[in-house]
Amino acid sequence: MILGAIAALLVAVWPSARDAAYTAALIAHLARPLRAGPLHRWTGTPAHESVAIPSPGRPLAATLFRPAGTSRGAGLILVHGLNPRGKDDPLLVWVADLFARSGFVVLMPDFTGFRALAPRAGDVDEIVASARYLSERVAGGRPDNVGLVAFSFGAGPTVVAAADPGARDCVRFVVSFGGYYDLVNVINFATTGWYEYREHRGQVTPLHWLRWIFLKFNLDLLSDPLDRAILGEIARREQEPPDPRAADLTPEGRAVYALVLNRDPARVPELLKQVDSKVLDQIARLSPSRAMKDLRTTLFIAHSNPDPSIPFTESLHLAEAAADPARVHLLLVGGFRHVQPQFPPLTWSSFWNFYLDEGRRLFVWVYRLVRAGA
Repeated sequence: MILGAIAALLVAVWPSARDAAYTAALIAHLARPLRAGPLHRWTGTPAHESVAIPSPGRPLAATLFRPAGTSRGAGLILVHGLNPRGKDDPLLVWVADLFARSGFVVLMPDFTGFRALAPRAGDVDEIVASARYLSERVAGGRPDNVGLVAFSFGAGPTVVAAADPGARDCVRFVVSFGGYYDLVNVINFATTGWYEYREHRGQVTPLHWLRWIFLKFNLDLLSDPLDRAILGEIARREQEPPDPRAADLTPEGRAVYALVLNRDPARVPELLKQVDSKVLDQIARLSPSRAMKDLRTTLFIAHSNPDPSIPFTESLHLAEAAADPARVHLLLVGGFRHVQPQFPPLTWSSFWNFYLDEGRRLFVWVYRLVRAGA
């Protein structure tokens, strides 16, 4: 009887202990990106294959990773964000391999707009199609058997996709790392450096290239070919005013250019009203702010503080907008610069002043994420 009780206890405790070990290993890997680590010693190499995902526009090329051992009850989709390498980026392949070694079936598609550095509402449709594709291929007793993991500018459309009727019944959780709540706020930050949410507010010097990225994103939405040519050349050269070519822009082109050059946070709403409706429609459709009322899934939100690309206040807003606070896991971290790990060298000082607290909070957040896929 005693042996039976001990056996039952071990069976009950083992999954939690195993996932605690996986969590510690994942964090150790984060400190040494693209290098071999504990999971490479503990686990077999995942199988991977190239697949094509049916989607509204065209079939999506994707890579599917399968664990060498037993799979979890939920699969993961890695959304690569704005990345010209897409699913083939070495860092993302490394992350997909680590998750597969932790027991997840991982799908990494090439998303059309993200890879072209021009996110569009069509990317949301592609994420929805990918979620349905993976859901049909993951064994598990629950219909919500897909987790979505997204970074930076890819996180907003991913949250929107999770709230879409075509995917929300199969999505168990969403990870937004360095994401945003509303693109209008991000545009304000990129052009003026202003961030604000409740008592958190301030203004920093924005990254020079951020404003030009917004311009490059939206060139194809401009109806006049001369506007596209002039603004494309200005964006390519990241040309600060005065630029004599701007005098030849149409009112539509001048409105976009004025928004990009603006440095005054108070003027952003007024300038946006002058921008063409096609641009405003894309901003709205890619913003989670419009979709949070339909989101039913668990949210894992992480953000570096400070963050030079997307302000951490966006994640605070995203967390508070969720319908069920009990299903939100929010983490603000200091060991990242936007989405890139930048842990300080391990010394006695950094151990007591950084690793002890940050490591504990990061461990709890990652452990809950790993357990969500059980």
